Amino acid sequence: MALPYQLDYATFGEDSFRNILDTVLDGGYRFLRFDESMDAISLERRRAFHLRHDVDISPAMALRLGEIEREHGAVGNFFFQINAETYSFFAHETLETIRDLRGMGHCVGLHIDELLIGSDERAIERTLDWVVDHVVAIDRAVSFHRPSAAVLGRRYAGFMNSYDERVFDADSYLSDSRRSLAFLASLTDWIAQGRPHIQLLLHPEWWREVSSIDQFWTLLKDRRTDQLRRYMLGNFPKVFAGVLSQNGGKHQI
Repeated sequence: MALPYQLDYATFGEDSFRNILDTVLDGGYRFLRFDESMDAISLERRRAFHLRHDVDISPAMALRLGEIEREHGAVGNFFFQINAETYSFFAHETLETIRDLRGMGHCVGLHIDELLIGSDERAIERTLDWVVDHVVAIDRAVSFHRPSAAVLGRRYAGFMNSYDERVFDADSYLSDSRRSLAFLASLTDWIAQGRPHIQLLLHPEWWREVSSIDQFWTLLKDRRTDQLRRYMLGNFPKVFAGVLSQNGGKHQI
């Protein structure tokens, strides 16, 4: 099958991300949520595509990718980590991002750290229930952060695991881990072959176009510093008002 696009190896960025979405759609694939029933997915009978985003660093870029996906009529799967040290899950802007993504029709679940929660089904279910009951509405789907062998291929009854054997194996899974574009060659080939199912993991933070990793690090430090500044001014204004600036801004990472 001839594809109208050659995926660009040169850069991360919104144009490259749009190119990927166009290529998947032109290949005849259907974007799916992880929490759809397996009967509806019917992986053996159609071109199914799970686009997955583990939000390790940047909720802002998760929102941006979600907006681009909505423009393309695509649905994504976003997983947020409750104990991330690069952002606060419980911050107002993160919770608003989760609500906005779900409002666009995307699946939003938890990115589970086994060192904190483990892999036991009941422990994960209790965590999902607590978040829904006390924090923000999310969906019954999870991905695992640095997954152990205990969760690879594992089926859970109460929620969908992105590493479930029905949607994850070596012949269907690709990722941009370690900020590498090496996956693009295989993705192009797999779409051309018409593989019945593809799961692609793209970490939102890598898709902010930057000139260097130094620039990325600076953007991340600036955002975290601003969040800390706002917290200190909001909670201890009499102590820090004379030291910290009131100015803040919208951050890219």
